[in-house]
Amino acid sequence: MLELYYFENSICSERVLMTLSEKKITDWTPHHIHLFKHEQFDPNYLKLNPKAQVPTLVHDGEVIRESSLICDYLDDLYPQQNLKPSSLSAIAQMREWIKEADEAGFEGVASLSFVIIFRKKLMNMHDEDRANYWASQTVLERTQRQQSCVFEGLNSPYALRAIATWERIFKKIESVISDGRTWLMGEEFTLADLNLAPFIARLDGLQLIEPWLADKPQTKRWWENIKKRPSYLEARVGPSDEETETMGIEGRKIVNAFKEKRAEYVATHN
Repeated sequence: MLELYYFENSICSERVLMTLSEKKITDWTPHHIHLFKHEQFDPNYLKLNPKAQVPTLVHDGEVIRESSLICDYLDDLYPQQNLKPSSLSAIAQMREWIKEADEAGFEGVASLSFVIIFRKKLMNMHDEDRANYWASQTVLERTQRQQSCVFEGLNSPYALRAIATWERIFKKIESVISDGRTWLMGEEFTLADLNLAPFIARLDGLQLIEPWLADKPQTKRWWENIKKRPSYLEARVGPSDEETETMGIEGRKIVNAFKEKRAEYVATHN
């Protein structure tokens, strides 16, 4: 029995939902964890995921955490529609993409999301409510990152780290697929493409993707192919219509400052 604890607007949950779609897995039980209602801090859920994060997969009573690990687990559990290359060396190369996304890409997207969207929400809170929000968190590194992005905005060092990270990732994508391949690992869609997709969809929703893709035609082609993927559509990856409007409004307010910040970084690191 498969049970998935998730929030549909969570970029990490979207990875797993895409995997379920790619693998054509329909026999699973959904458990909705509403992050904005702080349901991730429910004591019963914390027993499953002490980090108070989504998604969490439970398979026949065994708990699997971390979105990329869940995707990998599901790919092994259901051999149909394989999402890994055939050779061991190619699998290692695929996992290098996922490692980059997990270790740096996620933090970058989360930082920019807080700078643009959640900063306003948290700054509008009463001081006591905001303090309670920070106190309820279970991972110190995450709390410190969020606080920096909320109180310092684009001047936060985490914002600069986000720019550096995604500059590196987009340059790597452009270089790798410049040989005309359709996907990162060749002609087969793999977990490398899938695990990056929701993160880039968030950047797209924040109005930040165009500065990066303006001079990267191959990456733009790859991204258009991602958005046409049935699993991307079925998992409803990316912001909802309502969120798209809000993100668009807030993103456009900051996009010029973001472009300047990125230009400064590129000028000194290229």
